[in-house]
Amino acid sequence: MANADRHRGITSASECGDKTSTRRALVTRVLAWSGSALVSVGAGAALLHARAGSASAALSTDNGVINFGNAAVGAERIGIAFYGNALGTGSPFSVPGDSAKGTLLNSTHRVYFHAAFNQETQHLKTLQSLGLSFPFTKFAFPAGTFDSANRMLAFGEALESIFIGAYLGAVLAAANAANQIGDALGVAVAELAAQICGIECEHRVLIRDIAGLNPPNDRFFEGTQPPGPTGQLGDTGIRSAVFATGDAAVAALVALGIKPS
Repeated sequence: MANADRHRGITSASECGDKTSTRRALVTRVLAWSGSALVSVGAGAALLHARAGSASAALSTDNGVINFGNAAVGAERIGIAFYGNALGTGSPFSVPGDSAKGTLLNSTHRVYFHAAFNQETQHLKTLQSLGLSFPFTKFAFPAGTFDSANRMLAFGEALESIFIGAYLGAVLAAANAANQIGDALGVAVAELAAQICGIECEHRVLIRDIAGLNPPNDRFFEGTQPPGPTGQLGDTGIRSAVFATGDAAVAALVALGIKPS
């Protein structure tokens, strides 16, 4: 399918307008949401307790690998809720009335999102098969997230960036555990986290492609590999923060305005 065809009909007729201003607005929203997600761990933890009660209790074990794994279960449920809401169908992890009220994506892009929904669902099943868990099963998104394609896509990109940073952190923590103490779970989580991270990277780029951002693949590295973004073609985007703990990843998700229950 030609590039012009793939981008035709991204938004509803009421959202058609100047593409330059649309893209600028989308980038502004991404930066705003990303900035709020990268608050300090202390501020994020405070938000977590204020909005979700004892959500961090899910990650209160002494095992950093298990903490990351439990955080991943919560993240995958959020991902399933996001893609289900975007499609207008909801999900087992969505709250009533939170789904898109109209069709925000064209038929081709709905296929992308449906595939992402299925991928996040399989990720969750595989994580849970390792005995990992998270105590919250419903996730409400900030008001207006699914009111327009622009807002939804910007939020989705910010969400996937956090997922990427969480899985990159999980790879490091799990690999260290496997190396230092021969932790079999560490080996399993490191391998699984790396495999899932690759798919989350695909999701982020596909969202940028749907949004018409150029180039959609805007990073040399997904994480904080120095020297940082160079400004060259293919390395113009803000990279995902690599989270040091599962708690920090959960705090960043809550800092986006997601409310677990």
